[in-house]
Amino acid sequence: MRVSKLLLALALTVPTQAIAYDGFEADFAVCTQGNNKGEVVAACTRLIDNAAAENATIGMFYGLRAANNDDPAQNCRDARKSLELAEDDAIKGLSQQLIAANC
Repeated sequence: MRVSKLLLALALTVPTQAIAYDGFEADFAVCTQGNNKGEVVAACTRLIDNAAAENATIGMFYGLRAANNDDPAQNCRDARKSLELAEDDAIKGLSQQLIAANC
């Protein structure tokens, strides 16, 4: 999916100091680079749930979760949260595409 590939490219450029926990590195790798949608959703969810603060990095995880989830209602909420937290125009555009597809 085009959205997932661009989110992945942006994910690799985002600082991650805002969150850290046991398993963080594995979850980050799966959330940003995983191929199994269920595993990606679970990893992104753990990253979101363990975040110390909401910021653009966490917004990216919301976008990745929305791009990989099969639940349109959850995707809509996640895409809106991603848009709310986004600072990058590319992430904003992708969030808007996810909103259009799911809301």
